[in-house]
Amino acid sequence: MKRIILALLLLMSVSPLYATTLDGTLRWVRRVELSTPVSGVVRKVDVHAGDEVAKGQLLLSLDDRGFKAQVQKAEAEVIKARGARAEAERELARAKDLYDRTLLSDHELQVAKIAAASAAADFESAKADLTLARLHLEYSHVRAPFHAVVLRRSVEEGQTVVTRMQSVPLLTLAEIGRMLVRIEVGDAQLATLKRGEQVAVRVGARSYTGTVRRIGMEPVTGSGGKYALDIVFSYPPADGLHAGESAVAVLP
Repeated sequence: MKRIILALLLLMSVSPLYATTLDGTLRWVRRVELSTPVSGVVRKVDVHAGDEVAKGQLLLSLDDRGFKAQVQKAEAEVIKARGARAEAERELARAKDLYDRTLLSDHELQVAKIAAASAAADFESAKADLTLARLHLEYSHVRAPFHAVVLRRSVEEGQTVVTRMQSVPLLTLAEIGRMLVRIEVGDAQLATLKRGEQVAVRVGARSYTGTVRRIGMEPVTGSGGKYALDIVFSYPPADGLHAGESAVAVLP
């Protein structure tokens, strides 16, 4: 019996040499406020706070009739400019032929060259306007940038969104499947850690394998000289972890 007690005491005395547990708090790895760079009237909002959304899923739509009309107009301008460019190129070829036969002056040839260059520039400008119109149509539909949970919905159907001066946050999302636990470590522990190192993380009764992503370069204010350490880990979405939960990091 004495031998068992001595062995337990010895194990307790040496275990801190091999591992240190530190309390931390869970945070989102990626948290974004989604908006749109175009103004318009919200036609439909497809999600609510707490919904899980897949990457690329449609979340919100503006009334896109005006944007579609702009695309149609821009497409027509491209057709018109393409025809004008082709005609200017034909005129330039004709002018060069006449010039070679000494039937056209230097000035007239130069005028034909300028007209062809101007028509080509107009065509490129029309194509740029079409690209911009298509982008505005695309921006009228907000999609999820990654697998996420909706944290906040700040818009309703029928609401007018004006983004002339700055973007207006419409939906707030956080990535699902990865979390970050932030702990604070002292000088001695800081010296033994490096980015990319694997660290065990416990949240309640569940255990995960994390990776050191960030090591603070300056002490945290009011921490007594300790540095922030961020550990990122993956988890099954079914675990339903939340930012603000308590966690424990097991440092080597």
